[in-house]
Amino acid sequence: MNTTQAQVAKAIEKAVGSRIVADQGVAFRIRYVGTPESAAGYADAVLVSATSLTLSVNGVADSTVGASGVVAFATYTTLGAVVDAINLSSNWQAEIVAGLRSDAVNGSELLARSTSTFRPFVTVELPWDSSDGGVLGLDVLLEPGEAFGSADRAVQHKVGLTRVIGLVNTSGGESINITAYELKPDKAAVFKTLATFIAADNTEKDSGATEVPLVEAGFGNSILVRFRGTGWVDSGAYLGVLGTRF
Repeated sequence: MNTTQAQVAKAIEKAVGSRIVADQGVAFRIRYVGTPESAAGYADAVLVSATSLTLSVNGVADSTVGASGVVAFATYTTLGAVVDAINLSSNWQAEIVAGLRSDAVNGSELLARSTSTFRPFVTVELPWDSSDGGVLGLDVLLEPGEAFGSADRAVQHKVGLTRVIGLVNTSGGESINITAYELKPDKAAVFKTLATFIAADNTEKDSGATEVPLVEAGFGNSILVRFRGTGWVDSGAYLGVLGTRF
């Protein structure tokens, strides 16, 4: 990066990141786009963690999605398959957030969500269940673009990781790591492992604050930070991720 590029990057730099506790890591997001944003009416989403996601419009299951409005996890077993099934309908949009297309969703990995209505074009986030019996974890994504934003615009930006802070309690002193991965826009797989921070049981791991990113992703790529493992409980656990978009 030359001096001019560095000056431009600094001028457009924006702080990004999140601090989450149990059940706050976002797996994917949806929005209803079947009517204009100003139109009367509402949508809703009911997620049964081990079974299905039902999408409705004005209280009626939307037959343009899945099987009569139901996206069954026995059929759509991965995060990518669920998002694809939703996007087949012109009434809805969905995109993966802190996850990979290959991540399983058919074993209570997603957090159950009872019905709550939302207006057209309002973004609704559907979280991971951090106490899932298979893999326990917290996940945060640093994105180069905005929710449901233009891919052309996102590819003009980069994200960098500046700090990671996390803590969990394990049941038997298991080793636990916080790992930062670079993902391409399709989130098909991990493109590159950027950094691994080794944490200790019941001890806060803090990478330390820095103005210069510890690691950066390429233009248009995102950074997925995962605090995952087995044998630990999500009660009292937290993950803070700080970064920059430029």
